[in-house]
Amino acid sequence: MRLYLIGVGPGDPELLTLRALRLIQTLPVLFYPLEEGREPLALRAAQPHIPKGTPLVPLPLFTGGDPEKTRAARQESARRIREALARYGEGGYLVLGDSLLYASPVNLLPHLEGVEVEAVPGISAHQLAAARVLKPLAMGEEGFAVVTGLGPLDPTGLERFQAVFVYKAKDLKALERAFPGWKGWAFLRLGMPGEKVLPLDQARREDYWTLVGLWRAASPMEGEG
Repeated sequence: MRLYLIGVGPGDPELLTLRALRLIQTLPVLFYPLEEGREPLALRAAQPHIPKGTPLVPLPLFTGGDPEKTRAARQESARRIREALARYGEGGYLVLGDSLLYASPVNLLPHLEGVEVEAVPGISAHQLAAARVLKPLAMGEEGFAVVTGLGPLDPTGLERFQAVFVYKAKDLKALERAFPGWKGWAFLRLGMPGEKVLPLDQARREDYWTLVGLWRAASPMEGEG
């Protein structure tokens, strides 16, 4: 039994890799995460490429703070995967963005002993964000950082990076204060219908899918010309 973790990109159906596209079009069964009250965005990104009649298996996802509900959701997801793979032999788990960056299926691996798992990389939201504003991820000897904004963010140590990307950013004003002098943008529902790209000081968080990109003012590109 083999399971492919397929990164489907940040939400735009045109940003799948060729390998992801081939697997989506040829695998006998596809899985997708489904959390109560949230749209299955990974499925929506892949939907235009899924052949008619391909079985689609929803996998329960729980991201709240109850460890028992979290454990139960993971166990049920693993059960559904095993059951489908026993029938079809192989299948693909659709993952929004990259298959291993803040990716929920990684939590299922301890429950899938005996299943061969292969990760298929996908384009991440911070890559699309940089493209939207034509800013480099990194240049020369510089680097960039990827962090989450679900809790308070301590900027200590991050000032050495050329760019910092904050996934699931909650407090946009706090990020402005934490990175004075940096150029920031808020990317709301990036790659999805209703996408917004706004200067950080003009933005407000609308939902879970809020990414903030911050660039140090004296980046190499800005120093040219």
